[in-house]
Amino acid sequence: MAATVALITLAGCGTGADEADDSGKADSSKRPAASKSASSDSGGSRGAQAAGLISKALDVTFDQDYLISTRRKKTEGTTVLRSAVRGGRAECEAHVRKGTGSLDFVVTSSALYSRGSKEALRMAPDAKEDPVRVEVMADRWVKRNTTAYKTMRDMCESKTRRTWLEKRMPSLDELAEATPTQRSGVVQGQPATTITYRREEGTLEFHIAAEGTPFLLQVTHPAKDLDESFSGFGKPFRVATPPGAVSELQIAKEVLAAQ
Repeated sequence: MAATVALITLAGCGTGADEADDSGKADSSKRPAASKSASSDSGGSRGAQAAGLISKALDVTFDQDYLISTRRKKTEGTTVLRSAVRGGRAECEAHVRKGTGSLDFVVTSSALYSRGSKEALRMAPDAKEDPVRVEVMADRWVKRNTTAYKTMRDMCESKTRRTWLEKRMPSLDELAEATPTQRSGVVQGQPATTITYRREEGTLEFHIAAEGTPFLLQVTHPAKDLDESFSGFGKPFRVATPPGAVSELQIAKEVLAAQ
């Protein structure tokens, strides 16, 4: 989820979901096909094997019912998203931090709740026109309207999150034609295989668990402002409704009373 969109939604100025709009638009999920050029030399074969491992890592990572992702972007700060799938329905909670501002979201199976710090709410486009609303809403959980919920709920879906990532990396077919390097190391305290691509626009790296299930631990591509790590694979947690949340109507009443 883009922090800018989150700010607009929090301020009650409209809805939008950059991440939700990404759903279903990527084509990099194609399985790498072994072409003649790929199979005719060791470099191509190595590329196909690496792309196959990356494909497997994407599959097993985004197939988890419980998953934590930490996305770091220079332009939008850091977003930690914890998602859970129960009974076929996705729920999640997110914490976004940029500078001194912070935003929190909780998406249950039926509602969206948000909370923003005063610093974050002041970054919204119309904050200067409605400073009282910022003061009233700051650091309070607000249950959002149905339209906002329908717009934002897709950010919990694994398909949405995978699509967002795949749009920012080359297709698997393209990676299969490349000649990456591989090395062993430790990432997040786990033995990992690092696959590195030296591309014209910069370095792209995938860090994949080397023991047990080959989960994707981290992917970085500075040229695309991409740095995302994954953890908590399959470890259950509960997405709970925030206590003391107020309605948008209550916020509106308090804003009017304070003017």
